[in-house]
Amino acid sequence: MVKEKKPLRIGLCGAGIGGLAAAIALQRAGAQVTVLEAAPELGEIGAGIQMTPNVSRLLIQWGVADVIGDNLVEFEELNMRKMDGTKVGYTKMMPDMRRDLGFPWWVVHRAHLHEGLVKVAEKEGARLLINSRVTSISYQSSPHVTVTTSSGATHTFELLIGSDGVNSIVRRTLFPYVKPTPPTSNCAYRAIVPYEQVRQDPVARELAEKLTMEVWMSEGSYIITYPISKGKDLNLVLAHHVPDNRLVDQVEDVSIEELRETYKDYDLRIKTVVDMIESVQRWPLLVTSLPSWSSASKNIVLIGDAAHSMTNHMAQGAATSMEDGAFLGRCISSVISGHITLADAVSIYETERMPKAHFKQQLSFLNGAIWQLPDGPAQEARDAAMKPELERRLFLRSSNLYGDPKTVLGVYGYDAGRHADEAIFQFLRGRRRGDWRVGRGIEKETYDDVMGLFMPEGRKGGARGGED
Repeated sequence: MVKEKKPLRIGLCGAGIGGLAAAIALQRAGAQVTVLEAAPELGEIGAGIQMTPNVSRLLIQWGVADVIGDNLVEFEELNMRKMDGTKVGYTKMMPDMRRDLGFPWWVVHRAHLHEGLVKVAEKEGARLLINSRVTSISYQSSPHVTVTTSSGATHTFELLIGSDGVNSIVRRTLFPYVKPTPPTSNCAYRAIVPYEQVRQDPVARELAEKLTMEVWMSEGSYIITYPISKGKDLNLVLAHHVPDNRLVDQVEDVSIEELRETYKDYDLRIKTVVDMIESVQRWPLLVTSLPSWSSASKNIVLIGDAAHSMTNHMAQGAATSMEDGAFLGRCISSVISGHITLADAVSIYETERMPKAHFKQQLSFLNGAIWQLPDGPAQEARDAAMKPELERRLFLRSSNLYGDPKTVLGVYGYDAGRHADEAIFQFLRGRRRGDWRVGRGIEKETYDDVMGLFMPEGRKGGARGGED
C-alpha cells in the first residue's frame, strides 16, 4: 500500500465558483487547502446561473444550500417558444425533476452562490487569500510546486490546481500555445429586470404570473429567462450573432439600440421586457480544448474553464467545474488514506473527466444550434419532436434537451462523487490484476449498476470508448 506524506498541501489558483467548490471538496477529503485569489476582495460579478440537479446535489451535500437559503429558486416549468410566442415545447420541473432525479433544479444569482461557497469553504478550514495574483509557477525542478504572487509571497504545494478561468495563468504555464477561442460569432447579453417592473406592465405582466423558465427561439438568436433572488428579479440571457460574423474574445460594451434592434421582431411580451434593460455588455462564448489537463509529473492540474470552457447553451460551464472539484476531492481522499498516489489521483481524474467535459462541450454546441434554427424543415422537425411533451403524451426522445430523458439522465442525473468512487475501485481492481487502465478489472454487474448512472442505455457493459 502506498504511503503519502500528510498533511497534503494543495493550492488553488482562483476563488471562482469552481475553485471554491474544489476547496470545499478537498478540505472535506482531509487536505490542507490554500486558495490564491487575485482580486482585492472575494465576490462574483454577473447575473443568474442555473444549478442543475447534477450540482444541486453538491450544494445540499456540502451544506451550501442551507447558507444560500431561499435565494435558490426552484421554478415550476420550462416553456419552449418560437420568437412569436407560440409554445412548441414544455417540461414540468417541479416536482417532476426533483422526483425523477432526487434533486432540484435551482436558479440563483451568481453573487449569492459565490457567497455561500465562500462561507462553507472557510467553515471547512480552507485558507482564502485575496490580493494574491499568481505571477510565476515553478514545478519542474522539484516534486513540489512553488508559486510566487504579485506581492512577492511564495507558497509551496504538493499539488497546484488551476481554477483561474479562461485567462488562466496556470494553463498558460503548462500550455502556452493554447488560447480559448470563439468557435462562431455567437455571443450573449446578460441582464436583470425587477419582476415588479414586469408585473406593472400591462403587456409583459403575463410572464410574471408564476415562476417559470422561458426559452424564445429564433434564427440566429434566442432569449432565456428565469427567476432569481427569491423570485424578485428576472434574469435574461440573450444569445445573438455579432454583425458581419465578427469573432469576439473579450467583453464589450454595446449600445442599447443594438440590443433592441436584435430582438425587435420577438413577441411583444418579451420584447417589452427587453426594452426595460437599461445597459448591456456583450459576453464572448469561448471554448478551450487541451491535449491534457496536467503537468507531466502530475503536480499541477486544471479544472473548470481553465481546462474546458464551453458555450452556455446547456447551462453546464460552472456546473462542470463544480463536478471537477467534487470528483478530484474523492480522488484526493484516496491519496490521503494511502490507497493511491497523488499521480494516480490526477491520472484517474483526467481519464474520467476529460471525455465527460468534451461531451458537454459538444452537447452545448448542439443545443445552441437547436435553439437558433431558421424557419424550415429542420425547425419543423424540432418542433414536432417536442410536441408529445407539450401535449403531455408519453415520449422517449425530445429535441428539448432540458427535458429529453436520455440527456436529463446523462447530464443532469450525473453523480460526480459516485463516478469517482467507481473509477478508483476499477483502478485498484485493475492494478491487482496487473492491468492499470481505469475501467478494467471489475465484475460486469457492478460495472453496469454504477456506470448506468452516467452513461446512456446500450453502452453498459461495453468498452468505454468515448464518454456518453
